[in-house]
Amino acid sequence: MNDMHATAGPGAEAEIARLREENAHLRDWQARSIRYIRDKVDQLLGVVGTVPLRPEELDDEMLLSLDPIGIVSATFVRILENLRETNAELALARDEIGAIFQAAGNGIMVLDSQGRVLSYNAKLRELFLPEGVDLVGRCCSGLICTPEVRHEACVFDMVMRSGAAASCRKWCLAGRYFDVVGSPIKNQDGEIEQVVLVYNDITERIRSEQALADAKARLATIFEAVPAGIVLIDAQSHRIVDANQHALQMLELPREKVFGAECFSHICAKDHAGCPITDGGKSIDTTECTLERAGGTSVPILKTVAPVMLGDRLYLLESFLDIADRKQAEEAMRQALAEAEDARGKMDGILQSVADPLIVTDSEQRIILMNRAAEELLGICLYNSQGLALDQVISDVRLLEALRGDLTEESRVDVALPAAGGGEWIYQGSTSPLLSADGLISGMITVLRNVTQEREIERMKSEFVSTAAHELQTPLAAIIGFSELLMNQREDLTPELEQQSLGYIYDKADLLSKIVDDLLDISRIESGRALELYVSECELTPLIEQVVRPYRNRPGPHLFKLHLPGESRRVRVDRRKLEQILDNLLSNAYKYSPEGGLIRMTVQCSDELLKVSVEDQGIGMTPEQRSRIYDKFYRGDASNTSIGGTGLGMSITKYFVEAHGGRIWVESEPGLGTKVSFELPMQPRPEADFD
Repeated sequence: MNDMHATAGPGAEAEIARLREENAHLRDWQARSIRYIRDKVDQLLGVVGTVPLRPEELDDEMLLSLDPIGIVSATFVRILENLRETNAELALARDEIGAIFQAAGNGIMVLDSQGRVLSYNAKLRELFLPEGVDLVGRCCSGLICTPEVRHEACVFDMVMRSGAAASCRKWCLAGRYFDVVGSPIKNQDGEIEQVVLVYNDITERIRSEQALADAKARLATIFEAVPAGIVLIDAQSHRIVDANQHALQMLELPREKVFGAECFSHICAKDHAGCPITDGGKSIDTTECTLERAGGTSVPILKTVAPVMLGDRLYLLESFLDIADRKQAEEAMRQALAEAEDARGKMDGILQSVADPLIVTDSEQRIILMNRAAEELLGICLYNSQGLALDQVISDVRLLEALRGDLTEESRVDVALPAAGGGEWIYQGSTSPLLSADGLISGMITVLRNVTQEREIERMKSEFVSTAAHELQTPLAAIIGFSELLMNQREDLTPELEQQSLGYIYDKADLLSKIVDDLLDISRIESGRALELYVSECELTPLIEQVVRPYRNRPGPHLFKLHLPGESRRVRVDRRKLEQILDNLLSNAYKYSPEGGLIRMTVQCSDELLKVSVEDQGIGMTPEQRSRIYDKFYRGDASNTSIGGTGLGMSITKYFVEAHGGRIWVESEPGLGTKVSFELPMQPRPEADFD
């Protein structure tokens, strides 16, 4: 080496020195660059919260090969992207919160720790602020709850004192009520920076609660003031759960003896046959029954029962009036009407306790009062019709004539009104003058009582008496006539004519016996007594031929055809009643075929059933006549005087068929004849077999 240096010369040494200098310069530049890169990397790592890298953890060559600045730069790019996304989400959340803040149904206000308003929503402005007034930056106590009316329980003060949420119920301001809730917003040090106050307007709820309390008080007053017994009954157990004082007085029992007792132990005890609402399925029931008093006496009452729902439980509301004191009650009503201005609540209770429709008019025939039954009957409302003349609210001319009675005297008149389901109802209008406190006539009271059933019964009784008298008179006249002939002219009669007269008397007497039997059967049916069947086994074919034979032998244009089973069958029936069933059907076919024609009887038997049909070619029936064919005293063509009958045959026939456990039905068209069919079991019901 020394030889080489010795031979290199001065030029070579200079080049070596230059290279050494450049090499040292490059190492210095590289060291400063690496130090710069390491410092910047540590600085970036410090920004993102990472501990700086130490040389022993990452040497210089590894530092350059990993490109940490690129890694950190990419990390910052991702952080910035996440930051932009977060800011967008925050902006959207802020917009949503702002929309909710403004659209909230409650007033919302945000205060700083000094009570100055930072923001508020539109509902708060609507509740408290006049037009053009802005709260931002101002103290709320100067504009919402002014110092003169500031409530002692200030929710803002409560939150600031306690450092927790606080509320004030039923806070009142200018006649309105609010529920106020305050919540604090704290910083990282736990200090309150803001307070959010929410105002919920509960004025309408408070007013509704007060109205409900007033209504309950009025109801309790009316409940006790009504001069009628009223009890509330649990529909499931039928035990009394409440009663007014009048009911207790009528029962002559203390409250503790009545509450919890079964209703029918005091009311309608003798007439109890199940509840008409829960057992009978009625929507409302009005009946006359008895009230059993504690002293052993009973009082006749008019009872009205209606179901009511209280909460989710069904109850029965039962009211009753002493019928014996009806006139006194009417007089009390007249006196109460004279004091209507100072006793309106009591009068309303009395009116609603009357089951019949009731209308009160003044001397000018303007409506003063009416009860609910009258509103339902007339289809009008007292609220809309009070003070109006009768002819302004009632269009029925017949009813107007009934209500426009003479004010000076009582009157009763029947009027027909349309029924809800079609047809007509008959109401008896009872009018009586309304006297003022000084005894002068000031108006009229009209009570409309539904007498439809009574009038129908009267009509049916009258028609039946007329028909029965005619039916009895005809054979009686024949019996009397032939009896006189036999008594006064017997010596002039031939034996054949004498025998014929006796036979005629026998036939007419037998007809009278059948009519009396029909009446007795109907009497038994109406009295509810069980029908006795005397069941025995008999040949079917001879029985039927025996019933048909007299009709075949009658003179006239009728043609009888009998279709019997191929072989005679034995049946177990009440022979007398089966004969009467067949005779009634043949008699009707004969009578209601005045022009004659074919009368066909068809008999069919199976192991289980006997079926008989009687078909004629007579005048037939309308659908309305078919629907009433089994009604007592009803005759399909009562206007035809040539067709006799009491109107009891089909009613008795149906009862006899059903007593055997069978059924009967009718097919008919006007002018096309009638077909009556019935079925009987070949073996009757066990309870009907008495022999």
